Amino acid sequence: MFSKNNKKMIAERSAERTLKYGLVKLNVGLASVLLATGLTFAGGQAASADTVTTSTEAQTTEVAPGQNDATTETTNKADAATQTESQGLTKESATESLKDAKATQDKAQGEVTEATKNVEDATTVRNDAKDVEASAQKDLDASLQAKKDIPAATDKVKEDSAALDNARDDVDKAQDNTEVAREAENTAVVNENAAQEKVNAQQKTVDDLKPAADQATAAQNTAKAADDIVSDQAAIQKDTEDEANLQQVVKEAQTTVNNLVETARQAAETETQAVDALKKAKEAETAAQANVDAAQTALKDATAQADKDKAALEEAQKAGDAARATVKGWEDKIAQWQQFLVDEKDTSSSEHLNNLKKGIAAMKVRLGQAQDAVAEAQKAIDSALDVYGASRAKQTKAEATLTKANVALAVAKMSTAAAQTKEKAAAKSNAEAQAALETGKAALEKSQAELANVQDKLAADKDKLAADQAKYNDLKAQNNFADDEDVAAAQAAVDEAQAAVDKVQPNVDKANHAVHAQEKVVKAAQAAVDEAQANLDAVSEKLAQWKQALVDEKDTATSYHLDNLKKGIKALTIRQGQAQDALKAAQENLANEQAKLAKFQAVQAKNQAALDSANEALTNAKNTLADTEKKNADFKDALANTQAIKDYEAASATLVEYQKELASAQETVAKAEAAFNEAQQKEDAAKAAYETAKETYLTDKAKLQDLEALAAKEDEYVVAFEQASDKLNEAQAALDEAQKALQDKNASLSVANGEVKYWEGVLAALESKPATSDEGTQTDKPDTGKTDQDAKGNDEAGKTDQDAKGNDEAGKTDQDAKGNDEAGKTDQDAKGNNEAGKTDQGAKGNNEAGKTDQDVKDNNEPAKTADEDKVVVNDVKKVATTPEKKVEVKAIAKKAEAPKADAKAATLPQMGENDNNEAAVVGLGLAGVAGALGLGILNKKRS
Repeated sequence: MFSKNNKKMIAERSAERTLKYGLVKLNVGLASVLLATGLTFAGGQAASADTVTTSTEAQTTEVAPGQNDATTETTNKADAATQTESQGLTKESATESLKDAKATQDKAQGEVTEATKNVEDATTVRNDAKDVEASAQKDLDASLQAKKDIPAATDKVKEDSAALDNARDDVDKAQDNTEVAREAENTAVVNENAAQEKVNAQQKTVDDLKPAADQATAAQNTAKAADDIVSDQAAIQKDTEDEANLQQVVKEAQTTVNNLVETARQAAETETQAVDALKKAKEAETAAQANVDAAQTALKDATAQADKDKAALEEAQKAGDAARATVKGWEDKIAQWQQFLVDEKDTSSSEHLNNLKKGIAAMKVRLGQAQDAVAEAQKAIDSALDVYGASRAKQTKAEATLTKANVALAVAKMSTAAAQTKEKAAAKSNAEAQAALETGKAALEKSQAELANVQDKLAADKDKLAADQAKYNDLKAQNNFADDEDVAAAQAAVDEAQAAVDKVQPNVDKANHAVHAQEKVVKAAQAAVDEAQANLDAVSEKLAQWKQALVDEKDTATSYHLDNLKKGIKALTIRQGQAQDALKAAQENLANEQAKLAKFQAVQAKNQAALDSANEALTNAKNTLADTEKKNADFKDALANTQAIKDYEAASATLVEYQKELASAQETVAKAEAAFNEAQQKEDAAKAAYETAKETYLTDKAKLQDLEALAAKEDEYVVAFEQASDKLNEAQAALDEAQKALQDKNASLSVANGEVKYWEGVLAALESKPATSDEGTQTDKPDTGKTDQDAKGNDEAGKTDQDAKGNDEAGKTDQDAKGNDEAGKTDQDAKGNNEAGKTDQGAKGNNEAGKTDQDVKDNNEPAKTADEDKVVVNDVKKVATTPEKKVEVKAIAKKAEAPKADAKAATLPQMGENDNNEAAVVGLGLAGVAGALGLGILNKKRS
């Protein structure tokens, strides 16, 4: 970790990195496959040495990236072309040989797949056998440990049995104690119930007596409140009499005081005149003394002001001197800078000179300000001189005024002495009059205080009377009582209500008579209206008939008849108007009479309402009188019933005694219940302890039985463990055999892959023109006709075992994602994602088993040449990916040399032919020995 400010580390981390590469060390599996492949083809060619010479060489060449593939491919293609030309092979024969080689390859691939599955199955069986052995070992260890634990468990069971017996005894004792406590509680409850019944019965008696006692008590309280009212009234009467007497005494004392006041006033007036004279003398003296003091103060102030003005003058002079010094300093400073400006005119920069000029200008401004300050200071000096002169003149005038004031003060003091003699005589006379007045006032105040006390007592008694009256009324209202005064008041209310009824009744009768009379008048007016309406209707109907006849007979009747009709219509019209006027007059008369009737009816209703109200008041008053008389009777009866109070008090006392007995019984029950609960808790605790001891005993006994059963299985577990160990050994041996078989199948597959690649190279050489031998040996001219070139994948034709990073070697059966696993491993690394037994599978290359020359990323197939030359390489290890670095390339390639002059040789050696397979058998045997040796070493290392 480093901070964000560590720039050095950030630069190192962000710099371009240079990758370094080297050859990977070959392991036993790869070496065995290479050896077997080389011996196989060497043996095949040696069998026909008279026709073809085969050479296998390993080249290690340091070349620049991008040139290795072209150089190797060009060289091998030239050799393959030379061989095909020298032997006279045809495309058909090479294709047939390639087909046979691929069939052999497919068969070998199937055998490898089957062997891989056998390894996986054997691994599973081995793991299962290992788990069974571990389980058997665990059971055996448990049995042996149980055998050791049995003695301690036996002792523990014995202890638990003894504890269980003790717990059972404790439970029996606790149950006995609980039964005793239960009987005591039952007895206490019976006693409590009996006491409760007595209390309930007595409480009922008290409740029955309580209403009468409360009524009697309320009556006595009410009567007492009435007595209090009588007492209050008597006290008020006495207080009223005392108040009248004291008021007379106060009046006489007030007259005496008034006379004394007049005498004291005259004496006081005389004294006042003397005091005024003395006061005036003293005022004159005080004025004279004030004049002296003022003159002295004025002289002192004038002197102080003169001194102050003198000091101000001196300060102003000092300020003027300082201002002139400041002006002199700025003038010297300006002269100095001006000299600098002249001296440095040709040696300093323009900026420095400008700064000097700016400084001089600024100092001139300051100089002007200082000169203004000098002028202001001079003005201040002149003003201070004027002020100081005026102060000196005031000081001289104040000295003359002080002399005159001292003379006037001496005259005033003599006048004051004479006034004081007169004032003392007047004061003595006034004091005697004031003493007499004070004595009279004291007597008056005493009488007034006594009067105030009596008045206060009278007010208090009135307040008490009001309170007692309110209390008395409240008691009567609360208890529904009434006294004789209430009965008298109720009777008076009845009499008053009866008088009101008797007063209203004549008015009602009079209003009823007026209404009846007016109703008759209204009825006559209504008849007149009806008669006028009928007359108007008859005239109007006849007029309408005549008008219709005039219209109907206009053309048929004579003019005389028509004139008569018109005259009749005119007359009827006049009569109609008269009838209408008569009807209107009758209606107006009817309206007037109806209005009068309404007024009479209103008066009648008002009087009737008053009568109803008076009757209702009378009824209420009579009801109130009856109720009051009943309340008065109840009050008198309750007041006389004093025995009810005595009976109630006696019953209440008896109830208190019974309640005490009940409380004692309840306390006894509570104690018995507590004792019973305690005994019950102890019993429950004893039972719980018994159950715990029982559970512990049964648990420990079960554990002992389990230990004995487990110890009894010791021999059985020993046999099971030995059988599991034998099965594990058998499974491990089967796994080793399967892994050895897989190694052999991988070797056979590698041989088949090499033969396929060989014939693919021959076929490619036949389909294209071979390059010259000179071009084939060059390392600086890459072939431009490659079709199976991967610039980034670093895959070369002829690889049989492909790793995503180019780090795996041919012959590996278990692939690791980083190329660090050895041949013969069947368990796969989590990062490789390859399955055991796959021979052509890369973690990132995505090549499937059985594909010999397939690059998934580039989709190039080595078997297709696409009209370009192709070379076959068995194993090429490329380590670099950057064009800046050179790489080492180790390749084992098949090269076909040109045959010697023997025209009879017609075919190349074939794998599996009788005359060419001796060396192949020897090579395969060596490969098997090497594989077994490598597998044994690996197995030994793994175990």
